[in-house]
Amino acid sequence: MKKIISKITSLLFLIGVNVSCDYVTNVNPPVEPTTGPVSNVIYRKVLVEDYTGHKCGNCPAAAVVLSGLETTFSGKIVPLAIHAGFFATTNVAYPTSFTTTAGNAYDVLFGNSAAGNPNGLVNRVGYGTGSFIKAYSIWSSEVAILAAQPAKFQIKIKNTFNTATNLLNTDITVKSLASNLGTYKLVVLLSQDGIIAEQLNYTLPVGSQNVLNYEFNHVLRGAINSEWGDLVFPAAASINDSVVKSFTGFSVNSTYDAAKCHVIAFVYDADAASSTFYEVLQVEEEKVK
Repeated sequence: MKKIISKITSLLFLIGVNVSCDYVTNVNPPVEPTTGPVSNVIYRKVLVEDYTGHKCGNCPAAAVVLSGLETTFSGKIVPLAIHAGFFATTNVAYPTSFTTTAGNAYDVLFGNSAAGNPNGLVNRVGYGTGSFIKAYSIWSSEVAILAAQPAKFQIKIKNTFNTATNLLNTDITVKSLASNLGTYKLVVLLSQDGIIAEQLNYTLPVGSQNVLNYEFNHVLRGAINSEWGDLVFPAAASINDSVVKSFTGFSVNSTYDAAKCHVIAFVYDADAASSTFYEVLQVEEEKVK
């Protein structure tokens, strides 16, 4: 029988989102389908962040690689395109801005655009080391290693979208699959596919590289809670402990096509003293509608 330990309700004024949290212990839901070779084992999914910009002529090649990973590792990755830095600034030829507060914060801390786009992060493994920022040529091999590892957490997302008001409610369930003694935070983001705008593309012949109808996918649109997230568990989590965080009343920009938007939720190691600081331990995405 489920035992409700605590219920915390607060109001997030920054973006007008209501947040509530239910913490439940020793929950055994039905076994979920797995993404790895061993049945009844939940494996890690992999967040692949493509740091990019519409003035980066080499960036479309990375986008092609990311699209290929979706096929090769179907159901095992969550792609995210983060537009930030010099190549993402606007001008007369490239007037559409895809920058976000969250994306700028990630880029400043992690230093991707300063390192030279295109590049990316794979589950944010290796923060503080020289191998943290990864060239798109090695994304596939990095994903293969991580996707074969059993997960520490399971995430489920349930979205409800009101088409009349453009308000999104999302319930994020995080279950601890092991005894997790660290400090972990949950980040909830919004992304969008199928955006048509301008892009410089060096893979095309000279004279046709300024593409006016380029299709952008997996574009970060912003944070539903905050870019660095909220504490998942109030204390150390035992195996099968579960928490449900509800975010209500998030306003999706009316210019976005909600049918092409996704909620992305990930849990990461938030202990600055940990050797895996900032590493994404589990990630999921779900369509808004």
